[in-house]
Amino acid sequence: MEGHSFKESLLVGGAIGAAFLLIVTLVFMVFHLRQSDIASRQLVLAQRIALCADRGQDLEEKGDSRPLPETGENSVSGRWDLLAALHLLDKGGPIAGEHTPGIENPEISLLLNSLISLRQARENTQAETPAYVSLTLLFREKIQALSDALTFRAITARGRVWVVFRLLIAWASILLVTGFFVIRILGLREKQLRLENQLLGLGKELLQSLPEAIVLLDKSLTLKFVNRLAERYFGRLHNFRPESYFGRFCHDQALLESLRDSLREFVQNSPKKVFSVSQEVSLMQGEGREFLVKIQWYQLPLAEQNYLLGVLNDPEEERREDLSFAVAQERLKDLSNNLFKAQDDERRHLADELHDGLCQSLAALKMQVFGVERHVEKVELQEECRKARQFIAQIIEDVRRLSHDLSPVILDDLGLSDALVHLVNNFTALNNLKASIAVPDLDDFFASDAARNIYRIVQEAINNVGKHAKASLVLLEAEIIGDEVRFSIKDDGVGFDMDSVKKGRGGAGLGLASMTQRVHFLDGKFTLVSHPGEGCEVTFTLPKK
Repeated sequence: MEGHSFKESLLVGGAIGAAFLLIVTLVFMVFHLRQSDIASRQLVLAQRIALCADRGQDLEEKGDSRPLPETGENSVSGRWDLLAALHLLDKGGPIAGEHTPGIENPEISLLLNSLISLRQARENTQAETPAYVSLTLLFREKIQALSDALTFRAITARGRVWVVFRLLIAWASILLVTGFFVIRILGLREKQLRLENQLLGLGKELLQSLPEAIVLLDKSLTLKFVNRLAERYFGRLHNFRPESYFGRFCHDQALLESLRDSLREFVQNSPKKVFSVSQEVSLMQGEGREFLVKIQWYQLPLAEQNYLLGVLNDPEEERREDLSFAVAQERLKDLSNNLFKAQDDERRHLADELHDGLCQSLAALKMQVFGVERHVEKVELQEECRKARQFIAQIIEDVRRLSHDLSPVILDDLGLSDALVHLVNNFTALNNLKASIAVPDLDDFFASDAARNIYRIVQEAINNVGKHAKASLVLLEAEIIGDEVRFSIKDDGVGFDMDSVKKGRGGAGLGLASMTQRVHFLDGKFTLVSHPGEGCEVTFTLPKK
C-alpha cells in the first residue's frame, strides 16, 4: 500500500482487524453453542431425575424395564436407571445418541457425588423406615438444587451465545463498512492510475517535443516522466524502477524536504510555482559525472493528485544565450547608428541640392521677373511682377528653412545648446507660440553624432507639437544630473490617450518610434506622459559621452 494516505491505511488496517476478530468470534460462537447444547442436555436429564424423585417412582424396584420416554433430542438412551443417570451426569456418556461430557464444575460435581451417595445409602436402607424416608426427602432436596444449578448454568451459556452473536454482528458490520470503503478507495485509485496513464500518454509526445528539459515527479519524488532533453541528466526511465527516485540524482536534502512540503497542500486548476526563482541543483550521475542546472519547479494538479513539474536550464547555455543577445544588441545598435548616419547623409545631400540648386534657380527666376518688371509699362503688370517676386522670395526662404531642417548647419557652427535654442525660437515664431527655454552649455558633454541625434529628437518632439497639440506654450529644459543630462519638452496642448498610442491607435506614427530608437541608440531612457486635455511631456535622459 505504498503511497497511501494515513486514512487509507487506517481503513485497510481496520478491515483486516475486523476480519480477524470476526473469525475469532465465529470460533467462540461455535464453542459457546456447543457448551450451551451440552448444558441443555444435562439440564433435561437432571430435570427428569428430579421429576422421577418427586413422584416417588423407582421403576427398577418395581421390575419395570420400560425405556425412558423420549423427550426429543435430549432423551437418555438405554433403560432407565436413576443411579446410572446420576453417574452419567457426573462422568459423561451418550445422551440422546450424542456423547455428552461430564460436569466439570467442582461445586456441581460435589453435589452430584452427594446425590450418588444418598442414592446408594437409600438402596441399602430398609424401605418404610424413618431413615429411608429421611434419605428420600434429602435426595429430593438435593436433586432440586442440582436442577436449579444446571438451569442457571444453561441460562448463562445461552446468554454467552447471545453476547457472542451480537459481537459477531458488530464485527461483520464493521467489516462490511471498512470493506466497502477499501474497495471504493482501490477502485478510485485504479481509476486514477488509468486516468494518469492516459493523460501521460496523451501528453507524452507534446512534452517530448518541447524545447526545454522536463521532469515530472510524483508525491514520493519518484521520476514519472522525463523527455528526451532531460534524459541527458537522468537517463531513460525503465518501468519506473526504484532507482528512479529523484534523491538518487540530487543529494540536497533541504531541497528534497522543501519539495515534499510543497506537495502536502493540493492545488486546484492551474500550475503554481513552488519557488519564486529557479533553484540551482547539482545532479549526480554514474561514473562521477555531475551537472549543475537551474530548475524551475511547478506544482501541477493531475488526476486529483499533486505532481512536481521541473523545467531544467543549463546555466552555461543561458550565459551563451545572454552573450549572443548582447552581441545581437550591439549589432543592432551599430545597424541603427549606420541607418541614422545614412539618413543624415541623405538629408545633408538633399539639403545641399535644395540650397545650391533649387534656391539658385529660384533666385535666377526672381531676377528674370524683376527684369520683366522694368520693361513693362503698364502699372497693373508691374504690380503682378512685384507680387511674383515676393512669392518667389517666400519660396526661397521656405526652401532655405527646409534645407536647414534637413541638415542643421547651425549645429556645427554654434554648438548643441545654441542650436536647440535657435530651433525652438524659429518654431515658435513660425507657429505663433510662446516659448520657455532653459538649456545650459552642453557642448562638451556629447560627441557630434550624439549631438545630431539629440537635435533630431527635440526637432521631432516640437514638430509633433505643431502638428497635433494645438498648444500655446512650448517649454524646453535641459538639466545636468551627475553623469547624465535630462531633456524635457512640454506643451499645454490637448494631449492624447496613452493607451491608444501603445496599441497603435490615436495617430502614433514613425516620429515617436524614431525618437525612441535614437534614445536607445544613445543608451538613454525615454518616457512619454500625456493625458487628454493636460498637454504632453517628452523626457529623455542620456549619459554624458
